[in-house]
Amino acid sequence: MEYDKPFKTYDEQIKILRDKYGVLINDYDFAKNVLISISYNDLIGGFKNILKKDSNSVNEITIEYLYELHLLDKSIQAFILKYSLFVENLFKNVMAYVIASSFGVDVNKYLDANNYQVYSAGTSFKENVYSEILLILIDKKREYQPTQYYVEKYNHIPPWILFKNISFGDSINLYNVLKKEQKEMVINILFNNSNTMTYDQKVEIIRNGLTNIRIFRNLAAHNLSFAEFRVKKSIQPKQLYQVLPGLIYMTEDLTQPLNVDKKACKGLYSAVLIILLLLNTNELKSLFVTDFMNAVFHGYNDEADKQKIELFTDYCKLTAMPKNLFERLHKYLKVQNNIL
Repeated sequence: MEYDKPFKTYDEQIKILRDKYGVLINDYDFAKNVLISISYNDLIGGFKNILKKDSNSVNEITIEYLYELHLLDKSIQAFILKYSLFVENLFKNVMAYVIASSFGVDVNKYLDANNYQVYSAGTSFKENVYSEILLILIDKKREYQPTQYYVEKYNHIPPWILFKNISFGDSINLYNVLKKEQKEMVINILFNNSNTMTYDQKVEIIRNGLTNIRIFRNLAAHNLSFAEFRVKKSIQPKQLYQVLPGLIYMTEDLTQPLNVDKKACKGLYSAVLIILLLLNTNELKSLFVTDFMNAVFHGYNDEADKQKIELFTDYCKLTAMPKNLFERLHKYLKVQNNIL
């Protein structure tokens, strides 16, 4: 059988990069070490669709540039991983607070099916939530700590302990099947009682926004295609305009988001927006922006460095993020500081 993707030696991979895609290779040993550490597929497969000049040829780019672009991608992935974990913890804390205050700390009561919708937003309480959590509660291998510690030492498992073991996806599913009273409590805390949007708009932003963060976190964690990924359920930039002033660019009459924002909200930008929205202090928001800039400029913020600017410009093409992203972020922080 003639395979579509046969094995290729490093030398053969370098020849393909040079002859088929036009990648400039001045240091052969460097190119080989790049392929050893990154892999051909991650190096060219992740970036060729945006940077190519035509259907086959990369636009006169060097192996060094592709390598630096890959490092930038990994740096931003690490940044997203860090803050996705922070948002996941924040969300679970709020969920545990609302559920405990509403239904108590006895697992048989706060997980009583009568407290939840049978089915909502494509989520079944019994099949998508309770069946997953039950595996943690009946764990016989004692792998789920601290939940199993509470099983052995105490007479109940409060929500804030159980939620340390449920996945981010399970916590989002649990949110989906909350009844309106509890959902309102969650979104009032997350949105700081803001009345700039309707209840339904807030529910949708949290549901789709958190799902997008989880997806990008998983892509980064499992070394899957990250930069060019587009979500199926994008958040609506027109809704976010009210709660993220300065970040969403609208038409002059403020009736519609610019097309660049509509496209951006289908990619990584959606995760960036929701993370920034949910960070609950100005200090955390400022740290988020600083860390983001460090991920791009490696701590120096040297905008005179032409290569760094070119790298980030190309990365914005890959991800559909606005090229003036940091200008927007600083504008948003300025507005926030004036409000508070």
